[in-house]
Amino acid sequence: MISEQTRKRLKNQSEILRTIRRKGATSRSFISTSCGIRKASVTNICRDLVDRGSLNEKTPGFYRSEIELSSEYWRSLAIFIGPGEIIATIVDHNGKVYEEWTQKMGNPKTPESIVSVIVTLINNASKLKKSIVGIGISVPGIINAEKGICLSAVNLGRWHDFPLVEEITKRLPQGSPRIVIENDANAELMGNHWFGGYGETLENSLYISLGEGVGCAQLLEGNIVRGRRFSAGEIGCLPSGNEKRPCSCGKMDCLQTYCGELGIIQSVKNQNKEVTAPSIAQLCHLAKNNLEIKQQLTQAYQPLVQQISTMIALTDPAQIVIGCPDPNMDSTIPDILSTGLKSLLGWTDKEVIPVLAGLNPIKSGILGAAVSVFKNAFQDESPICNSNVNAF
Repeated sequence: MISEQTRKRLKNQSEILRTIRRKGATSRSFISTSCGIRKASVTNICRDLVDRGSLNEKTPGFYRSEIELSSEYWRSLAIFIGPGEIIATIVDHNGKVYEEWTQKMGNPKTPESIVSVIVTLINNASKLKKSIVGIGISVPGIINAEKGICLSAVNLGRWHDFPLVEEITKRLPQGSPRIVIENDANAELMGNHWFGGYGETLENSLYISLGEGVGCAQLLEGNIVRGRRFSAGEIGCLPSGNEKRPCSCGKMDCLQTYCGELGIIQSVKNQNKEVTAPSIAQLCHLAKNNLEIKQQLTQAYQPLVQQISTMIALTDPAQIVIGCPDPNMDSTIPDILSTGLKSLLGWTDKEVIPVLAGLNPIKSGILGAAVSVFKNAFQDESPICNSNVNAF
């Protein structure tokens, strides 16, 4: 049982860590003023965290010192489950990647086969003998992050209530780092929020992830919106057409069958047999100099425009960010969506318009998996935050 005094100290410690993370290297006086915590308490807590290696102290001038998060301490193993491969990286709180491993996946993508690959990657990372604060995993599915369960993952197969964290943990040595999981779109949004160069502008934002499927995530006052059944933002399988296109979820005419990468290419090719572009990026490149293809591409994205307009009406975001998997992607898709939304909602040029994400979904998903570890570690009374880091 934690005493009230200890509980208050841990709460103050968490607030101090979050403030340093947002501000960077700063003084104890700034922390005290910003957090509303007595300077003596700030000094005591910071001294303890410096002694434990969680914080570094530096002296940029003769009469003042600053403290910052230690990049040696605040590292995580971030794992990204993609459509054809699983990527594992060691990442620090600044988004710096130190090591990376990739493992291809075969078919079918059963929960057991993915657990096996993840355990192999964790074991590979453990050979470095580095200390980390935890392991974060980005999963393309509906996630109960608190219980570590994957409720559903239609793009991986027919997953149902799979205890992902438990199954991985029991295959690792006792005392291994704690594991947290996060939905892929949520991870991508958090990766962009922390490391995409947007600053505070994503505190209230809508993120649309376009790739093999279509995902969505939302930040409200800096917190991920999850919903009662953890399925907030699961727009990929909403009904959106009438061409009888089969979806991996078992239904017909879902949004991702029209506005996922393959769906968009199919829609344009259905109208223009001469189009041979194998990717969205190439299709967008063609559209820049071909008005007919631009119009066909615009029409293909109309189901997504309809869904986004509904979410805007419900949530009124300050920023709309579009995540596209191809690093060569230009602003064509955000421009198409912006034009469609202006027409549908009667917007003027002063309204918030969609912008291309600063990071592609793989990069932001990896970094977002790391963010999920760090955010968990900054929570009040977190066992990660209030104990030594785990060594593999």
